[in-house]
Amino acid sequence: MQEISLTGHSQGIGKALHTTLSENFIVKGYSRSNGYDIATEKGRQSIFDNSSNASIFINNAHYSNAQTELFTLFFENWMHDETKTIVNISSQSKYPGQSVNWSGYSAYKASLNHQAYLCAFKTDRACRIITINPGLVKTSMTLPAQESGKKMLTPEEVANIINWVITQPQHIEIGELSLWYKSSDQSR
Repeated sequence: MQEISLTGHSQGIGKALHTTLSENFIVKGYSRSNGYDIATEKGRQSIFDNSSNASIFINNAHYSNAQTELFTLFFENWMHDETKTIVNISSQSKYPGQSVNWSGYSAYKASLNHQAYLCAFKTDRACRIITINPGLVKTSMTLPAQESGKKMLTPEEVANIINWVITQPQHIEIGELSLWYKSSDQSR
C-alpha cells in the first residue's frame, strides 16, 4: 500500500484528506498538534526525514512562507524520482481580487504557486507536481465569510477531488487545478 505524508492533518482540509485517503493509503500526518511545526527549519527537516517511505507528499499546512520552503525541500530531493508526487494545497486567493482581506496569506500562496510553476518546467524533473487552488472552504479560517452567507466548498469535497487527482496514472500530471463553489453571483 502506498504511503502519503500529509501536513496539517488535524483540521480543515487536512483532516478531511486524512480521513478520505486513509481508506486506500497509509497516511502519516504531521501537524503542530503532534510535534511537527513547519514554521521552523528543524520541523520541516523532520517532516522530510520521516517521509522516506512516502511516494506522495501533500503540502497542506500553511504558515507564512514555510509552505513554499517545505515544497522546495521535497522537490530538491524528489525531483529525479518518477515514482514521487508532490501535491501543494494553495488557494484561489493567489489571484488578484479573490482574497477575503488576507493579503499576507494571498502573497504566500502566490509564492507557493510560482515556485511550483518554476519547478514544473525544469527539464530534468521526473516527479509529479500538482497544485490545488480551492476557493472558500468551510473551515475555522473562513468563519467571517461563512457568517456573511457565502457559499463554500466543504473540506470533504476538496479531499475527494484530491483523492481523484492523485490516483490518476503516474504519467498523467494535473499541474494545477482550481476549485470553487459555483454560484450565480460568481464570487469565490
